[in-house]
Amino acid sequence: MAYDKAKVTWTHPEKRIKMKQSMVAKNPILILSTVFATSFDLDLLYSSTSFLHSSPPNHPQFKYILFFNPRSGGRMLRPSLPLLVKLATAAVTGAAALLAFRRLNRDEAVVSLRREIRDALLSLRRDNGGAAATPPAVLVTGFRAHGKSSFVNTACRALAGEAGPLLLRAETAPPGPGSATLARGAVRAVVAWGEGEEEAMVELVDAPALPEAGRLRRADVEAALGGVGGGDGAAPAAECVVLVLRCGGPEKERNLAVRKLPDIASAIRERGLQFVVVLTYKKAVKTTQQAEELRREVAFRARTDCVYFMENYTSSKRHNISHPPALRNDFETHFTVLAIIRQCIEFVKLYRSHSSQKMPIESNRLRLINRQ
Repeated sequence: MAYDKAKVTWTHPEKRIKMKQSMVAKNPILILSTVFATSFDLDLLYSSTSFLHSSPPNHPQFKYILFFNPRSGGRMLRPSLPLLVKLATAAVTGAAALLAFRRLNRDEAVVSLRREIRDALLSLRRDNGGAAATPPAVLVTGFRAHGKSSFVNTACRALAGEAGPLLLRAETAPPGPGSATLARGAVRAVVAWGEGEEEAMVELVDAPALPEAGRLRRADVEAALGGVGGGDGAAPAAECVVLVLRCGGPEKERNLAVRKLPDIASAIRERGLQFVVVLTYKKAVKTTQQAEELRREVAFRARTDCVYFMENYTSSKRHNISHPPALRNDFETHFTVLAIIRQCIEFVKLYRSHSSQKMPIESNRLRLINRQ
């Protein structure tokens, strides 16, 4: 057996494997076999790969090439079982490390967005009278069984950074003939804070469900929005609106609800309010193309780009007769609902800014009327 280290080619008088240059240069399996044949000898592996890429096409040694470990007597080596176990262990460890790193990045993104919401609420409080300022009031409205109250519960869970069983702040009920929300009620969603920090919160007003889309009138939307000067009873006046629509359900009912969007949007805008459209039960949309078509139609009819898909947290997804089930937090749900709340805070800031500008104008107009 002759061994030429410069050319990294071994020839054997009894066993020779005839390989064409094109097979060696183009077949990755043959290149991979070189790795195992050299038993991870880095110098030998480097020389082998350098030879394959640097030798001219008419190199005479290309006709007869046999990759093997010289220590084995010219025989091809197969990877041993311990080596395969080590490779599998390294692959599993690497995959676990990547998953842990991805989860850490997601948790950091949620915490960062929650901190940004907290800073925006404190800034809004300072701009509107300090501690005496009222928190932003976001009205959540929509049709029956479309996920209004579940959105309120999901937002409270994400803002507070809770884990474990789902805590209900707004009353929910399984799909049925009646609605669980019979009167307007305000739910104070507190943002998670550290020791010694100020408390920040958002008031989510859970309104009764709108009538069916086929019987919806302009007066029904006005009643859902409440009074202009103040809220109904304990509920504050709305400064921003979240309109909840369901992706799933009967297609006819969904299409009727989408066609009513221009009337609902015009009634909201006449109050000087901005609104966000939330499409719940996003898993009912099977393909990305269907989701994009639905989002485009909703955005066109509502005349807004603030359209979000999300999957609410509900207590009816899992049942356990021995103890309340622990709900696993979902990154997409958490991040989406926090992004919606962050957008609503900006809309509230714009609403208060416009309202403060209108007050001097209204007072001057009343003075002129009194003088006349």
